[in-house]
Amino acid sequence: MAYGIISAFRGIRYQLAESRDLSSRLTPPYDVIGDTLREQLYARDEHNFVRVELPRPSGPETEDSNRYTQAATTLEGWLTRGVMARDERPAFYALEQEFETEGKAWRRRGVFAALRLPEEGERYVLSHEGTMAGPKADRLKLMQACATMTSPIMVMSEDADSRLLSGLRGIEGDPDASAVDDEGVVHRLWVVNADEEVEAICAAIGAGPLFIADGHHRFETAVTCRDRMRALAPDAPRNAGFKYALALVTSAQDEALKILPTHRLVSGLRARGIELMKRRINDWCTVEEIALGQGLAPAMAALVNAAPPGSNVFVAAFPDKRWRALTVRREKVISSATDVSVLHEQLFDPVLAEAGEEAKVAFVHDERAMAEAVERGECDFAFFLRPASVRDVLRAARAGEHMPQKSTFFYPKAPAGLVMSSLSAEPV
Repeated sequence: MAYGIISAFRGIRYQLAESRDLSSRLTPPYDVIGDTLREQLYARDEHNFVRVELPRPSGPETEDSNRYTQAATTLEGWLTRGVMARDERPAFYALEQEFETEGKAWRRRGVFAALRLPEEGERYVLSHEGTMAGPKADRLKLMQACATMTSPIMVMSEDADSRLLSGLRGIEGDPDASAVDDEGVVHRLWVVNADEEVEAICAAIGAGPLFIADGHHRFETAVTCRDRMRALAPDAPRNAGFKYALALVTSAQDEALKILPTHRLVSGLRARGIELMKRRINDWCTVEEIALGQGLAPAMAALVNAAPPGSNVFVAAFPDKRWRALTVRREKVISSATDVSVLHEQLFDPVLAEAGEEAKVAFVHDERAMAEAVERGECDFAFFLRPASVRDVLRAARAGEHMPQKSTFFYPKAPAGLVMSSLSAEPV
């Protein structure tokens, strides 16, 4: 049931009672789980998926006994006891996420599919962010230990004719599983294995390209895992599981495809770094002191409305804890550059290079937490950003450009535990 770059696959899923409720068992992706949340998830359900996605060490770790082998043992035990099982028939798995943001309720649909990993020279999976060695090494150890991709990458199909969007919206009936997470997001999952539905989804996605929205580290790690497995199993079939990545495919035409901003707090600059940052800001931007009034988001909206179209703008707090509107001067505007790219390339990179290793950039999503950090004097400068757009991401990826770290936060993320894919030498 393969077609082009994606394939239906035999998903590994929880075996559910009549309620089909997964609320106590799902977990966020590993990269947003802190220690406190991990403990809460452990206590919530003895079969909560955090025990596989991000297990806590049970003791001193060695090469033969560590958190990765622990995850593999847990998963094997669940499969043996029937807590989870691999579906007998290949399928796609449609996902609906119902959530609130921007003061509105939204419903976004996507589909879990097996995405064929590109060979050298193929360019149908495009990225917009760079990656770091540490997270990739961590995920590789988990993938190899479990022979399973435990959480998906999230990719966008440009879907210019909205065929994918329309097809996913046409899936009806009671879901095969559902859950409500800690943020109030409702997740609903449908198993889609009728031949005509599978073919329609494959045709809508076609030959791509697909654009990575979330999971750059997992994607690159899956490629590395594929290459290692290929050396161990050279006679594996063309559709071996390890040659594919678990992907949640969404339509770039879906208005519910939301990107939240990630704001920046800069600290540790010392006197020299602070003065250098001020000089860079004055050189690159017009600066106007403002009163926040209703808050940071309304101040940003007013700034965007007042600035010339195409301007790069920021709302920033200085060391005196006063907020200012920054608009990049027209003669300095870089065509098609996003706010976050200009911020890093023209302000952060030059200043941090001079300030030394004590200088730090922290990333914050919550407006209130940001304002409180400024009031407590926990940073030298704070920069409140508007979110990048889906169009920004598609343009950067198509051009082969990498946006700065933490440029996009697609919301909501796909939870771990809804469905997994095998990375064995067996067919997907």
